[in-house]
Amino acid sequence: MDTGTREKTVDLPPTGSRNPDPITDAPGAHPIEAGIGAAIAGGYAGKGIGELIDPTTEDNWLRDHFESRPYVEEGDRFEDFAPAFRYAALAEAKYGDAGIDLMDEQLQREWEASKDSDMPWTKAKDAVKDAYDRTVRIRQERAQAGPVEAVLED
Repeated sequence: MDTGTREKTVDLPPTGSRNPDPITDAPGAHPIEAGIGAAIAGGYAGKGIGELIDPTTEDNWLRDHFESRPYVEEGDRFEDFAPAFRYAALAEAKYGDAGIDLMDEQLQREWEASKDSDMPWTKAKDAVKDAYDRTVRIRQERAQAGPVEAVLED
Protein backbone atom coordinates (compact mmCIF):
# COMPACT_ATOMS: atom_id res chain seq x y z
CA MET A 1 0.00 0.00 0.00
CA ASP A 2 1.42 3.36 -1.04
CA THR A 3 1.25 5.88 1.84
CA GLY A 4 2.98 8.73 0.00
CA THR A 5 1.08 11.84 -1.01
CA ARG A 6 -0.21 12.06 -4.50
CA GLU A 7 -1.22 15.05 -6.53
CA LYS A 8 -4.91 15.19 -7.27
CA THR A 9 -5.59 15.03 -10.97
CA VAL A 10 -9.40 14.84 -11.08
CA ASP A 11 -12.35 15.12 -8.73
CA LEU A 12 -14.26 11.90 -8.14
CA PRO A 13 -17.20 11.85 -7.58
CA PRO A 14 -18.58 13.84 -9.22
CA THR A 15 -16.27 14.08 -12.12
CA GLY A 16 -14.85 17.48 -12.72
CA SER A 17 -11.76 19.59 -12.93
CA ARG A 18 -8.77 19.29 -10.65
CA ASN A 19 -10.09 22.25 -8.55
CA PRO A 20 -7.04 24.46 -8.95
CA ASP A 21 -6.19 26.77 -6.07
CA PRO A 22 -7.26 30.26 -7.17
CA ILE A 23 -3.96 31.78 -6.06
CA THR A 24 -1.27 29.15 -6.67
CA ASP A 25 -3.02 27.07 -9.35
CA ALA A 26 -2.07 23.95 -7.35
CA PRO A 27 -4.55 21.11 -7.84
CA GLY A 28 -6.89 19.95 -5.13
CA ALA A 29 -8.29 23.14 -3.64
CA HIS A 30 -11.63 22.31 -2.09
CA PRO A 31 -14.28 24.98 -2.75
CA ILE A 32 -15.55 24.87 0.83
CA GLU A 33 -12.05 24.99 2.30
CA ALA A 34 -11.15 27.87 -0.01
CA GLY A 35 -14.34 29.68 0.99
CA ILE A 36 -13.63 29.23 4.69
CA GLY A 37 -10.08 30.48 4.18
CA ALA A 38 -11.38 33.52 2.31
CA ALA A 39 -13.91 34.21 5.05
CA ILE A 40 -11.23 34.08 7.72
CA ALA A 41 -8.87 36.32 5.75
CA GLY A 42 -11.77 38.63 4.94
CA GLY A 43 -12.66 38.70 8.60
CA TYR A 44 -9.28 40.15 9.45
CA ALA A 45 -9.60 42.73 6.68
CA GLY A 46 -13.14 43.44 7.77
CA LYS A 47 -12.04 44.25 11.32
CA GLY A 48 -11.29 47.82 10.24
CA ILE A 49 -14.73 48.11 8.69
CA GLY A 50 -16.28 46.61 11.83
CA GLU A 51 -14.67 49.39 13.83
CA LEU A 52 -15.86 52.01 11.36
CA ILE A 53 -17.02 55.23 12.93
CA ASP A 54 -19.89 56.53 10.84
CA PRO A 55 -20.45 60.18 11.74
CA THR A 56 -23.95 60.08 10.26
CA THR A 57 -25.10 57.54 12.83
CA GLU A 58 -22.70 57.83 15.78
CA ASP A 59 -22.13 61.55 15.97
CA ASN A 60 -24.99 64.01 15.79
CA TRP A 61 -22.55 66.92 15.79
CA LEU A 62 -22.46 67.09 11.99
CA ARG A 63 -26.26 67.03 11.80
CA ASP A 64 -26.64 69.62 14.55
CA HIS A 65 -24.04 71.95 13.01
CA PHE A 66 -24.71 71.16 9.35
CA GLU A 67 -26.07 74.55 8.37
CA SER A 68 -23.03 76.32 9.83
CA ARG A 69 -20.51 74.33 7.79
CA PRO A 70 -18.71 76.49 5.17
CA TYR A 71 -19.48 74.11 2.27
CA VAL A 72 -23.25 74.18 2.85
CA GLU A 73 -25.23 76.42 0.51
CA GLU A 74 -28.80 77.61 0.82
CA GLY A 75 -31.18 74.75 0.09
CA ASP A 76 -28.65 71.99 0.87
CA ARG A 77 -29.95 69.16 3.03
CA PHE A 78 -28.02 67.04 5.51
CA GLU A 79 -29.36 63.88 3.87
CA ASP A 80 -27.78 64.88 0.55
CA PHE A 81 -24.37 65.04 2.24
CA ALA A 82 -24.76 61.81 4.25
CA PRO A 83 -22.98 59.71 1.56
CA ALA A 84 -20.02 62.11 1.70
CA PHE A 85 -19.90 61.76 5.48
CA ARG A 86 -19.97 57.95 5.20
CA TYR A 87 -17.26 58.10 2.52
CA ALA A 88 -15.15 60.09 4.97
CA ALA A 89 -15.55 57.33 7.55
CA LEU A 90 -14.29 54.81 5.00
CA ALA A 91 -11.34 57.08 4.22
CA GLU A 92 -10.53 57.33 7.93
CA ALA A 93 -10.68 53.54 8.26
CA LYS A 94 -8.32 53.24 5.29
CA TYR A 95 -5.84 56.05 6.03
CA GLY A 96 -6.20 56.47 9.80
CA ASP A 97 -5.08 59.81 11.13
CA ALA A 98 -2.44 60.21 8.40
CA GLY A 99 -4.70 62.73 6.68
CA ILE A 100 -6.28 62.80 3.29
CA ASP A 101 -5.34 64.88 0.29
CA LEU A 102 -8.46 66.23 -1.38
CA MET A 103 -6.46 66.59 -4.58
CA ASP A 104 -5.75 62.83 -4.56
CA GLU A 105 -7.20 61.53 -7.81
CA GLN A 106 -7.86 58.12 -6.20
CA LEU A 107 -10.25 59.65 -3.65
CA GLN A 108 -12.07 61.42 -6.46
CA ARG A 109 -12.22 58.29 -8.66
CA GLU A 110 -13.61 56.21 -5.80
CA TRP A 111 -16.23 58.85 -5.02
CA GLU A 112 -17.28 59.17 -8.64
CA ALA A 113 -17.38 55.37 -9.09
CA SER A 114 -19.67 55.02 -6.08
CA LYS A 115 -23.37 54.78 -6.76
CA ASP A 116 -24.23 56.26 -3.35
CA SER A 117 -24.58 59.83 -4.57
CA ASP A 118 -24.85 61.93 -7.69
CA MET A 119 -23.13 64.81 -5.92
CA PRO A 120 -20.05 65.94 -7.87
CA TRP A 121 -16.69 65.58 -6.13
CA THR A 122 -16.18 69.34 -6.29
CA LYS A 123 -19.17 69.76 -3.96
CA ALA A 124 -18.61 66.65 -1.81
CA LYS A 125 -14.89 66.97 -1.10
CA ASP A 126 -15.12 69.67 1.59
CA ALA A 127 -17.81 67.66 3.40
CA VAL A 128 -15.60 64.56 3.12
CA LYS A 129 -12.68 66.46 4.66
CA ASP A 130 -14.89 67.87 7.42
CA ALA A 131 -16.31 64.48 8.38
CA TYR A 132 -12.90 62.79 8.01
CA ASP A 133 -11.35 65.25 10.46
CA ARG A 134 -14.27 64.78 12.84
CA THR A 135 -13.96 60.98 12.62
CA VAL A 136 -10.22 61.15 13.36
CA ARG A 137 -10.96 63.25 16.45
CA ILE A 138 -13.63 60.79 17.63
CA ARG A 139 -11.26 57.83 17.26
CA GLN A 140 -8.45 59.69 19.07
CA GLU A 141 -10.80 60.59 21.94
CA ARG A 142 -11.95 56.97 22.22
CA ALA A 143 -8.36 55.73 22.22
CA GLN A 144 -7.43 58.16 24.99
CA ALA A 145 -10.45 57.11 27.04
CA GLY A 146 -9.41 53.47 26.89
CA PRO A 147 -11.57 50.38 26.51
CA VAL A 148 -15.10 50.50 27.83
CA GLU A 149 -16.07 47.55 29.98
CA ALA A 150 -19.49 46.03 29.47
CA VAL A 151 -21.97 46.53 32.26
CA LEU A 152 -24.08 43.50 33.01
CA GLU A 153 -27.52 43.94 34.49
CA ASP A 154 -29.10 41.35 36.78
